[in-house]
Amino acid sequence: MNAEVNGLEVQDGLLEAIRWRLNPSGVENRRTLRHLFLFIGAGPNTDWLAGSGVALDPKGFVLTGAEAAGDRRPLETSRRGVFAIGDVRSGSVKRVAAAVGEGAQVVATLHGVLTAAARPIGAVGA
Repeated sequence: MNAEVNGLEVQDGLLEAIRWRLNPSGVENRRTLRHLFLFIGAGPNTDWLAGSGVALDPKGFVLTGAEAAGDRRPLETSRRGVFAIGDVRSGSVKRVAAAVGEGAQVVATLHGVLTAAARPIGAVGA
């Protein structure tokens, strides 16, 4: 927490050590180790949505489904027909496999929406 990686030491293509700085103190540390796991993307990159009408939660994640508006489909944002999946979505589990599943779910939803839109008014069935 509150640390910034500022150096990796590599020898013969293998990680040997890591250097990091603690914020806000600026204290620098070094530790010999062979593996590094980073958790990035915890802050959503949604600034570009400003003024779009897509509702965000207080942390900047995109609201979907009933949280976006009472009449929205699962994964649909506050803008009808605009969907959000993966890490950017409020309440997501922040896992690649979950984002892939959400993408597949949205594709199936869109097929249904497009099929219904192509059906003449009053027609029954697909």
